[in-house]
Amino acid sequence: MNPVYINYFAVLVCGIISMILGALWYGPLFGKAWMNEYGYTEEQLAKDFNPAKTFGLAMLGHIFMALVLAYLISLTNAQTILEGLRISFSCWSGFIAATMFVNKLFARKTYRLFFIDSTYQLVNMILFGILLILWK
Repeated sequence: MNPVYINYFAVLVCGIISMILGALWYGPLFGKAWMNEYGYTEEQLAKDFNPAKTFGLAMLGHIFMALVLAYLISLTNAQTILEGLRISFSCWSGFIAATMFVNKLFARKTYRLFFIDSTYQLVNMILFGILLILWK
């Protein structure tokens, strides 16, 4: 088995990148469409909102995703950006998108909402895969 090396600074940067991407994705890019799909208003979202808790926990979740991806990249001895992307896409399609799709079916949400949310995670995983390979 290959020894595992993880660049924890790169993992932390992945968490920061995911928050920046999320601010863009759920703000000017798809924010209104996302709110419409859930039936939210800006007032509803602001009510009882604890940004430190919500964004802090979201960042921890993405740091954990990046940590596991870094582990898999190291474990498989991936060396190139293409190999990092292949692992990222495999993890996204097999775990993230598949789970989100099943949740979409049972929650009876739209394909539009599935596309908005799952594509955000795909872009995250692509960026994580590239960064983790480059900073390996």
